[in-house]
Amino acid sequence: MPLTVEDVRERTLTDDHDKWDVLADPRDMYLMDGRLSFQRPYASTQATSLRPGAWATGQMCRRLGIPTPYFRRCPPSLQDRQFNYWLHDAPASPDSGPHASDRWFLRCKGDALRGVLSERYSCLDNVDLMQSLEPALDSRYRVGWFALTEESFHLRLLDYRLAREVLPDDRLVAGIHVANSEVGRRAVTVDALVFRLVCTNGLIRLVRGASLMNRRHVALSRPQFEAGLHQAIRDALESGVDFMERLAAATTRPVQDVDSTIRRFSSQWSLSQATETNIRQALLTESSAQQETVYGVVNAVTNAAQSLPPDERYSLEALASTLLDGAAARSAREPLEETPQLEEVELCA
Repeated sequence: MPLTVEDVRERTLTDDHDKWDVLADPRDMYLMDGRLSFQRPYASTQATSLRPGAWATGQMCRRLGIPTPYFRRCPPSLQDRQFNYWLHDAPASPDSGPHASDRWFLRCKGDALRGVLSERYSCLDNVDLMQSLEPALDSRYRVGWFALTEESFHLRLLDYRLAREVLPDDRLVAGIHVANSEVGRRAVTVDALVFRLVCTNGLIRLVRGASLMNRRHVALSRPQFEAGLHQAIRDALESGVDFMERLAAATTRPVQDVDSTIRRFSSQWSLSQATETNIRQALLTESSAQQETVYGVVNAVTNAAQSLPPDERYSLEALASTLLDGAAARSAREPLEETPQLEEVELCA
């Protein structure tokens, strides 16, 4: 059974259970046996110690100036010593360690530490996002993809009234892609989307290299956010329809040297060998007439993206759309234009 919008609401509400936050002084914390503990009780805390997740561990390391890969390789006893030294005993430095006035905003679930942010962070949780989406989610939308992890939220909604067949038995549908993170991994974003029904590929359409909405979790005003959200949804659907036309044109635009093209953008985007191999294999599943076209290459990339974790999938789908833009800017006889690489940046306060 395909997911419905109501299913997404219920899963989001269920995931929200047992979440809590506390604003705490880092000088009252210490790490013992890999768990974050408090030297004095906080009235709002629901656990005496917290188990940091992978993302929260990286955030704590960045705040203390400890190289995260090194810290993760250390045995637990050495992690405790490193963390406590740099938090409490290291000489004061403007580049590392908490300042005297700093407080850490800890996002927790049960006894798990989900995120470590600054007190400037403005919460817009996944349940809040679903509530803000509510006025725009009428019966025309169908869920194309939904992913909810400890670090991020991705929701893909399709409007089947906005569809066209670009090739026989190859139908595209316009939609929107909404994403969020409750722990600072990403901003709230809204993007235009083109969804390919035959293989459930999704292509994220960046407009002038950016999302139609990209709102960080700082100084969020709920009314202003909701107005911007609903406008971004309208703009995304309009952009998606336009992008389908570009995809239709790409079915007749040849790629001069497919092998070197894939090798070049794989290197440029720092794709793993496994992902590059998946792209090449996915291209072979396209019809023979499309294996040397821009349309075929773009779909091979978005097909391979489906095997990646949600945030990486989103990034690769967005990069795939830049291939289409690069090809449109050049003559059909020239190679696909080189495209920018999306950098993973912590978007927390």
